[in-house]
Amino acid sequence: MQKPLVSIITITLNLVKNNRVKTFKQCLKSVHDQTYENIEHLVIDGNSSDGTRALLEEYKQKGWIKFVSESDSGVYDAMNKGVFLSKGKYLAFLNSDDFYHNKDGIKESVKCLEKSKAVFSYAPVINFNEKTKKKDEVKPNIKNIFFTITPNHQTMLFNRKIVIKENCFNTKYKCVGDYDMTIRLCLKNYNSVYVKNSFATYRLGGFSEYATKSGLVFKEVSNIYYENYKKFFPITREQSKIICGDIYSGSILDIPIQLAIEFKSFKQYFDYGEYVTELEKLRNNKVYDCKEKDFVYKQKLNEIINSKSWKISQMISKIFKIISFRY
Repeated sequence: MQKPLVSIITITLNLVKNNRVKTFKQCLKSVHDQTYENIEHLVIDGNSSDGTRALLEEYKQKGWIKFVSESDSGVYDAMNKGVFLSKGKYLAFLNSDDFYHNKDGIKESVKCLEKSKAVFSYAPVINFNEKTKKKDEVKPNIKNIFFTITPNHQTMLFNRKIVIKENCFNTKYKCVGDYDMTIRLCLKNYNSVYVKNSFATYRLGGFSEYATKSGLVFKEVSNIYYENYKKFFPITREQSKIICGDIYSGSILDIPIQLAIEFKSFKQYFDYGEYVTELEKLRNNKVYDCKEKDFVYKQKLNEIINSKSWKISQMISKIFKIISFRY
């Protein structure tokens, strides 16, 4: 019985000009060396004008890739194009400067997906700093998905039919459209599965680093929270920014109480028990080693939580006011 086809999609633009030929060849080889027996590697090129198409043609002749080269409106437009050109049951998205360091990665991911019937899989990632040569393994906690950017999309495989059903990537985003799509899948309560062994290496730097430092990531993530969470609760843009907090290692208590109550039904993606525990710790905290306004925030929060005579709606309203005061 033939194993399900996996379509791996890589986006390129002017690799020669941007000094990415070497890393791209590493990317291609890492896909070609996978032990999984049924892979198509699609390269979606944005009409490069620097010799990139000649390089792609070389690897097409080797039988390693299929490619198209035409103008697009950005990376997520190109990814969507790859989705519709692909024929696989599962999709993976591997950037041109990233690579698979574990030859069994796709095989293990498909095995987990087929066994669990999940819509997407995810795994630990190796973050690689080209300058220092330092490698760090990051293990994602899917229960932090609603307030922290996780998991890394290079480690993920998706069910193609569901991706299309849920309208693929939102092309208005420039750097975190993959995170937006993952959140949308989680908010539909689609099942996911964790692949224990890391197999993808993510090269730090480039546009992602620029987008983080320039504030573009924060801007887009806070908008993602606003657009998705307002369907469950009349959240404001300011509250969305508060949830955004530290985008890569946020606090569960950045989630407003009423929204946390709504998230309670998403058990595989939000730990409501942890939320309550952390709220209790905050209530019982008698030592304040933080800024003055945080002291007032905690003090007033204690008063609200301890006031049993208030209705829950009144309590939530006041807590939101305090959160606004805090920030």
